[in-house]
Amino acid sequence: MMMVNQIQIQANIVPLAITGGVLLLILGLIQLYLGLKAQKLPKVTGEKAMIGETGIITKKSDFMGRSVLEIRGELWWCLPSARSTILEEGTTVKVVSIAEDSMILEVDTE
Repeated sequence: MMMVNQIQIQANIVPLAITGGVLLLILGLIQLYLGLKAQKLPKVTGEKAMIGETGIITKKSDFMGRSVLEIRGELWWCLPSARSTILEEGTTVKVVSIAEDSMILEVDTE
């Protein structure tokens, strides 16, 4: 009687193990697909993602003609793209580029 019960228990485990393995394989393939797809999406962090964002001038031109810009909760140095423009506090500006030799944002008034 004992041998019959052991054979029946082992027979029930095999389909369960196969089903679990197939399920894990499918989940792994889905995760791999989503990971590879995410590699092709545009960057959402870093200085390249700042271009096109809008912010507010919190401190007008001071050191070397730079103003302080608050954008996405961060403070950045910025320069007007037209060097003759003076950026006043409270002005809303849009980031148009980033100076090549530094992390200084170049902005245009909206």
